[in-house]
Amino acid sequence: MRKRFVKQASIALVAGLTLLTAVGCSQSSNSENNAQGETENAGQQEATITLGRVVGSDNKFKNGESIENNVHTKWAKEKFGINFKVDWTVGTGEAYSTRLRLLLNSNDKLPDVFTLSDPTLENQVVDSGKVMDIDEAFEKYASPRIKELYAQYPEIWNTVSYDGKHYGLPTFNAGSSFSVMWIRQDWLDKLGLQAPKTIEDMETVMDAFVNQDPDGNGQKDTIGLSLSLKKGVTAVKDTYMVSSDFLFGQAAIPTYWTEAADGSLQYGSVQPTVKEGLTKLSEWMSKGYLDKDAGVMDEAKAAESFVQGKSGMVFGPTWMATYPFNSDMKFDYKPVPIPAGIDGKMGFGSEPQSSVRFYFNKDFKYMEAFFNYLDAIMGPGFYDPDSEFANGWAEGYDYILKDGEPVYDQDQIPGGWIDVKKYSIYGNDIQTPKKELEVMAKLGQGIAPETPYEKYFSARPKKWAEAAAVLQTYLDDAAVFDRYTGPPTATMAQKGELLRKMENEAFLKIIYGNESPDSFDDFVSKWKSSGGDDMTKEVNEWYQAVSK
Repeated sequence: MRKRFVKQASIALVAGLTLLTAVGCSQSSNSENNAQGETENAGQQEATITLGRVVGSDNKFKNGESIENNVHTKWAKEKFGINFKVDWTVGTGEAYSTRLRLLLNSNDKLPDVFTLSDPTLENQVVDSGKVMDIDEAFEKYASPRIKELYAQYPEIWNTVSYDGKHYGLPTFNAGSSFSVMWIRQDWLDKLGLQAPKTIEDMETVMDAFVNQDPDGNGQKDTIGLSLSLKKGVTAVKDTYMVSSDFLFGQAAIPTYWTEAADGSLQYGSVQPTVKEGLTKLSEWMSKGYLDKDAGVMDEAKAAESFVQGKSGMVFGPTWMATYPFNSDMKFDYKPVPIPAGIDGKMGFGSEPQSSVRFYFNKDFKYMEAFFNYLDAIMGPGFYDPDSEFANGWAEGYDYILKDGEPVYDQDQIPGGWIDVKKYSIYGNDIQTPKKELEVMAKLGQGIAPETPYEKYFSARPKKWAEAAAVLQTYLDDAAVFDRYTGPPTATMAQKGELLRKMENEAFLKIIYGNESPDSFDDFVSKWKSSGGDDMTKEVNEWYQAVSK
């Protein structure tokens, strides 16, 4: 059994496999990085890469193509000599999970290349001894720009680190779920107020939004802040929008493991400043600043009060400009920076750096072909203007050219629009941190689009770009990352669900006034004695090991 930094936990359901298939492009690349991967030259050895595949209702085809034979697989074979062979398909991610578990338990062959996003299952896969340590292949075959990217964010390797080796290749999230404050500008103007910069300012604004009839209908039917507490007092990793993490600044984000002064990891939910934050939420609930049903509303339901014009503020990502916001919102609202939290600092819980990892069968022999292919399809993620995918994934599928310019109007594409990136190795653009934000922020600053990516993104709602420009002014100083990125520890697997339930119940009782804020101290003691101390010990054993 391969030694790991944390003890083996039971297998959980696995996220579906994203696999290598289809997408093509008619353009040729002048990129230096892509050029090194070109294999159209004679003598290229064919590389057969076997896959398992989830083929769901969102996988569309035309021109008689299939999951194994399509515009992208043809492009990959012509350019890199790669022949994608789909050994089996299933219809759902759950069915894929079952199939993968059967392969592991029956000692059958795993696909050559596959992706996972469940740390528990990933731990099991690595422990099986069926996947390779990729360190040598990465050093030998990864392109210069890919190496530079991973060198810039070395902590991302923690998600695949076992015994000092790396048994998978983590992919990056785009960093598109960082928070801004969305606020009713028309209400501020009517009441002679400014956007809040501190929690104290925010309380003044919320009080006016609740008690001074900002919508002018003569009724007390507005709230100050839309908030979802159904999944607890948490941040984007659990509550993807309408979250409450802004309140806590940077001292401690509930549910996040962050570094203490001595360099060890501490669990945010049991830190003293959280008690102060819960006290504030309790005061806000009692004063009517929050929706009384915040504790049972999910993100979409909680956002409705803002969308429908009954709430003055909501926190969430820049992309809220396209969902749940819509063109029916005729009132004046805008994005502004989040206020400083209770510790006097701006802070919010960041999305994980990586959610999906590539794994490779230990007998897979074509890592060079894989890395050449990976560099090419990451062109859009690097926002490389020379990428052959700069205009889109396949001409005639997700765009057409008119007078040399890309057109994305789906009605003008012969045979219909196809989301070709779903055929790719990742099923989407493989992003690099902050690149999308940089492009959107540039547009939000009123700079005319020049590159293909800027022209493509310029079709997005204007408020999305404006929010990106606002976010860029404080992102680097405010983002707080969850430092624990390993698989569930033994105590997490055994008691984590119970501890989290205990936490959510204790916090909601305080917020709704059923318990005093002092009950937080009793919760912390109970959390520690019920497994929290053991979990903290295990987390720090892992952290010390991966930090060496």
